[in-house]
Amino acid sequence: MWCVNKESTMKKIICMLVCMPICSLVQASQCSIDGFSAPEMRLGNYYRSQSATSFNISCDHGYSIVFNSQNLASPYGKSFVSNGPYKLRTQLNIQGTKENLWGVPLNQQASQNHKFIISVQLEDNPLKGVPAGTYRDRISVNISF
Repeated sequence: MWCVNKESTMKKIICMLVCMPICSLVQASQCSIDGFSAPEMRLGNYYRSQSATSFNISCDHGYSIVFNSQNLASPYGKSFVSNGPYKLRTQLNIQGTKENLWGVPLNQQASQNHKFIISVQLEDNPLKGVPAGTYRDRISVNISF
């Protein structure tokens, strides 16, 4: 009887020793996002106008980041701003990653203050047959760690 209890106790101790390092690793992992340069990007009402925003990510381990647009038309950053029935084409760009891919998870290595820049350029001329109004698109950034 004592051998069974000793064996059972030993299994519990081994399990606890194995689990504790794993649990402490999960709790020690940290990622943060800060340093936003602008909460909105506003394009001018002229052909090829541009706007940008930036932010920093600090993460003590690898992570995945997905840049997306509500009006995304291709994974290469083709998008548009719209007021409903009317659209103006835009080109979205990312700096800070190896590839300018949108809607696709991009794996990143651990780093401190990794700067990402999102820029947009108007590809259509808004002065040619486009009614006045507020044209919008919504960009999102999802981080998985």
